[in-house]
Amino acid sequence: MPATLTNAVLVFDGECRFCTACVGFLVRRTRRPLETIAYQDANLAALGLTRARCEEAVQWVSADGDNVSAHVAVAKALMHARLPWSMVGRLILLPGMRAIADRVYRTVATRRRCAAPTPPVG
Repeated sequence: MPATLTNAVLVFDGECRFCTACVGFLVRRTRRPLETIAYQDANLAALGLTRARCEEAVQWVSADGDNVSAHVAVAKALMHARLPWSMVGRLILLPGMRAIADRVYRTVATRRRCAAPTPPVG
């Protein structure tokens, strides 16, 4: 079990241009304290994570040490952003949307190593 954190942490693949661009997009819209770190640079054991888990999907570690991954991690991170992005995060967690968000996340994740376009800047 990881030690209690000061802020939530989003752990992402720092070697993936798409992931890095998405995290930059989020950070520019954050309204609540949030830390981001590439899993390649993180002390994963201190966060209660493994390299294999981080290679599989983005990870969200809350301030109390609980963690979730993939589309749920994206939703939690978006909930730290300003409107309308915080609402998108909440929508992702709705029962009917979770299955769709999971499929979309998995589709993007399997293709992220290719020359995927970066998300919009604005």
